[in-house]
Amino acid sequence: MCSSDLLDDGKVRIGIHIAAPALAIQRDDAIDQLARSRMSTVYMPGDKITMLPDSLVDVFTLGEGQTRPAVSLYTVLDTQDWSVLSTETRIEKIPVASNLRHNDLDALVTEENLAAGAGEYPHKADIAYIWQWALVLEKARMAKREAFGLKPEQNNRVDFNFYVENDVVSIVRRKRGAPLDKMVAELMIFANSTWGKLMADHGIPGIYRAQGVAGGRGPGNWTARMQVRMLTHAAPHQGLGVDQYAWSTSPLRRYTDLINQWQIIACVQHGITAPLVAPFKPKDADLYAIVSGFDAAYSAYADFQSGMERYWCLRWLQQEQARQVDAVVLKDEILRLSDIPLVIRMPGMAQVARGAQVKLDILRWDELDLSVEARLLEVLGQTDLGEDEAEDEADADMSDEVSADSEAETDAAASEDAQTMPETEPQDAVDTGLNAV
Repeated sequence: MCSSDLLDDGKVRIGIHIAAPALAIQRDDAIDQLARSRMSTVYMPGDKITMLPDSLVDVFTLGEGQTRPAVSLYTVLDTQDWSVLSTETRIEKIPVASNLRHNDLDALVTEENLAAGAGEYPHKADIAYIWQWALVLEKARMAKREAFGLKPEQNNRVDFNFYVENDVVSIVRRKRGAPLDKMVAELMIFANSTWGKLMADHGIPGIYRAQGVAGGRGPGNWTARMQVRMLTHAAPHQGLGVDQYAWSTSPLRRYTDLINQWQIIACVQHGITAPLVAPFKPKDADLYAIVSGFDAAYSAYADFQSGMERYWCLRWLQQEQARQVDAVVLKDEILRLSDIPLVIRMPGMAQVARGAQVKLDILRWDELDLSVEARLLEVLGQTDLGEDEAEDEADADMSDEVSADSEAETDAAASEDAQTMPETEPQDAVDTGLNAV
């Protein structure tokens, strides 16, 4: 969640507030052992298995009408150019006055309305400040990303939300890169990068995500450069365009974030003596074991979630009695249906340009082995999905071919209050813990 406070002399202070379960959980206590055994909350359409007990999550979630502990990052900005003048991390209690729902704001908080100052919605001025800063953050990241030799990020992909109720599935399209998504993603990336630097400056280890630190700039090293690794020291994340990146904004649902929150709290409370009192000291062998365990568990959970989403896509086909459907060609023999995120292979299909819109005849599918058989009926035309974008999307969707990593979307979706936008008092603060993927 975020807060906005107008200061004197054309300055604004924006706060990023994260639930603070690390204040109540100690390393190796019973709750920590439970969290470590699970490593992450597991999501699936219509349900989830939480990393932490529901009773603890309820106590620490930044919910409406509650006063809750938080780790807060305050940034003072010059509104002339939105440059960062100072940052400060605090451990504090914040009262949450109200929740603004993501779904209620998407249609109102558009780029057009933000540019023109049009539309009426809650906390309009605060959202405008956050939007202006988010644009500057994004521009700076993209410049650094391109300086690393990477292509600009593609924001024209379509995301899909799954809703399952009484065994009936709804799959709703949502275009990536909406203003609310961008605000959340940029502020979460800023917080994770800033807190990653805080730990490094204090000489204590954390759990970092790094990309592009191995291999050179030559084309032959592309796979090594794009591989995302988990480290216990700060290193650049070239894909995001930041010097360091430590998952810290979802301690209720990711074990890495809980560990980093312990370390961040040690920095805030103990300053230069943090290496002596932090739960994890430099070269702590247990931290390496956690990194290895988390990486394996998180990958397994992602595969499980992907499989569940594929299952519900097949259930949707049955539910809608869909036989002839539109699809887009992603790469070679890989296609994705237009209405749902079902990606299928069609070996032996006639060569069709990437990004082409086609009509398929769905012949059969199996909900046990998640297989689909289809045949090409006709080519309808070319979409606005270019060849490069189509290949990138194919790599992201076909996890057995390329393990693609989209940290910005992951983090925005990972916010503990991902469905809401709380307001804190007394600063007329607005939360941006929105659904951003």
